[in-house]
Amino acid sequence: MRRLSLGALVLVAMGLATWGAHRPATADSKLAIATPYTPAQIRLPDQRICTYVGPQPRQRALGDPITYDCGNGRGLRGAVAINGTSMTVDREGPENMDRDAIIESQTIRFLIAEIILTDGTVCRFAGEGATLAFDGKRLNYTCGASLGLIGEIQTQAGGIFQVEKAKLNGTNLVSSEMTGIYRLGAAPR
Repeated sequence: MRRLSLGALVLVAMGLATWGAHRPATADSKLAIATPYTPAQIRLPDQRICTYVGPQPRQRALGDPITYDCGNGRGLRGAVAINGTSMTVDREGPENMDRDAIIESQTIRFLIAEIILTDGTVCRFAGEGATLAFDGKRLNYTCGASLGLIGEIQTQAGGIFQVEKAKLNGTNLVSSEMTGIYRLGAAPR
């Protein structure tokens, strides 16, 4: 039988302690996927995920700058407009990304059917018509039995979106706080 030196035992113990600190998360732990001030991604109805290009969008001689990159030479230009639970964006075609002239552009308006918060919580559109309201703010999205999103989505500079997350107990508002949005847009297929 081989004996381990005291130094080897210390290294093994340190390795176990380090492994314990970096274990994968269990199903009941909640991990933040972004900070509240991370620019949000946008999911288009065609399932493209568009990512904010940064504080210095690509400037153009004609038209608004490209503000989101949607991959495969496509992008969104100008500001993203949110009206209630609908989003309107101007999508550029692949011919436009490297030119100053606008050759192909399409205005798309769609329902924001899903919101993923920066803490990983997934919220879905609550539907049209009558729904609950808290402090005069409509419950627009549900995030499970006791969480929901109330009021309007707030847009900020730099591709940042925030919304009021409410903790509910039946029809009673327990508490609420503004929180960041990681991704918003059309429902995934």
